[in-house]
Amino acid sequence: IFVANPKHGSRHNRGCAVDLTLYTLADGRPVEMVSGYDEFTDRAYPEYPGGTSQQRYHRELLRRAMEAEGFANYPAEWWHYDYHNWRRYPILNQQFSELGVD
Repeated sequence: IFVANPKHGSRHNRGCAVDLTLYTLADGRPVEMVSGYDEFTDRAYPEYPGGTSQQRYHRELLRRAMEAEGFANYPAEWWHYDYHNWRRYPILNQQFSELGVD
């Protein structure tokens, strides 16, 4: 299933976008964020003011870490980050097996 129309490719299949969250090292569980992953409500916006202070802290921690590595947050999804200059990379429609990944 695609949320965005895949007709012209996406940031993801250029290898320049990632959807992610943070995990607790002690138990390997995802930390609590303001919304769930792929929850398309107002709570998914990176600047949404609600949620607990701990949830907002986690969201900000993720943002700072990703920006420090050259990624920018997609304005409607706290979990989606794009690498800078993503438009200059070609669309890659490859299977994992073609990349040597089983």
